[in-house]
Amino acid sequence: MFHANPAHGFWVRALVLLAGMAVFQPCLGETLQPQDHAAPPAQVRIALQWIPQSQFAGFYLAQQQGFYAAAGAEVTFVHANARRSSLEHLQDGEAELATVFLTDAMVAAAGAHDSPNAAHPVLIGQLVQRSNLMLLAWKDQGIEHLQDLSGHRISLWTGPFSAAIRTLLAERQIEYEPIPQNATVNLFLHGGVAACAAMEYNEYHRIWQAGVDEDRLTGFLLRDLGFDFPEDGLYARSDWLQHNHALAQRLWQATLAGWEYARAHPEQAVDLVLAEAERARVLTNRPHERWMLEHLLASIFPETAGESPTAGRLSPAAYTATAQALIASGLISEALPLTRFCPDCCAEDGPDEPC
Repeated sequence: MFHANPAHGFWVRALVLLAGMAVFQPCLGETLQPQDHAAPPAQVRIALQWIPQSQFAGFYLAQQQGFYAAAGAEVTFVHANARRSSLEHLQDGEAELATVFLTDAMVAAAGAHDSPNAAHPVLIGQLVQRSNLMLLAWKDQGIEHLQDLSGHRISLWTGPFSAAIRTLLAERQIEYEPIPQNATVNLFLHGGVAACAAMEYNEYHRIWQAGVDEDRLTGFLLRDLGFDFPEDGLYARSDWLQHNHALAQRLWQATLAGWEYARAHPEQAVDLVLAEAERARVLTNRPHERWMLEHLLASIFPETAGESPTAGRLSPAAYTATAQALIASGLISEALPLTRFCPDCCAEDGPDEPC
């Protein structure tokens, strides 16, 4: 069930943003400056991690509601797919900004550790503050506890995306047969593997919609097992950002305004997502997109004070924990210093979490 919970002052910020002079919370980046309306808008492509779905509702709304235009940009979206990721679009210059999983971006940036002039992904702002990763397993294959996965076939996404899962299994000394998992969980649904990787806001609900009752499954949420790493963030290439920092910050603030609008108007957000999916000929349905939006909003705007950083900001402690997991899984040998990976994170750093 959705609960309309607009942040106090949202409408003031949104209306001022539309006038081209928005002022956001200091922790969300630089204050928007008035734009020269005689100047043509900057052409900016934002690569999104997957096909149209509620994972990107705030971006669609930022465009529809004119927040990006007020920030001085004409934004178009590039949707990734199973063959080409949003990070690849960014790295190859096919997009100026991209949404990327923190682990993927950290692996890509680690290569620039010994090359100060090499272009690498730089975090503009952190959207998803908690992990939505999980393992789903069949109870009828005798899996009730994590240790029961030993000796079984488990399908996992390739690359850094499921690094936290692999690190968890290694830490618990669970020996298993890894099977590549691509765009679907059909292999799991047909019993080809005992367990599969899933996102709580996506595959978990899809499997239920496919007719699998919840009591047939055992679910392991990584955030409940000590592997609660942030996920989606907005990134730019370091060489582009060097000349477009102010623009990037305005677009980041406009994106956050889009997500605040989604929080205040969830049904309007779902309507827009369904329209985007229909244009792209993507099959989906309203209950699934509602489920996804509800879980994404809870991950972007955590309700429990003190357990997560301010919305939009990456905690240095979370960055360190994620780096340790990537090193433990063998994906990197050393993480890029946070001062290079996310300079604005350190600009807003507090005394309890030094960069």
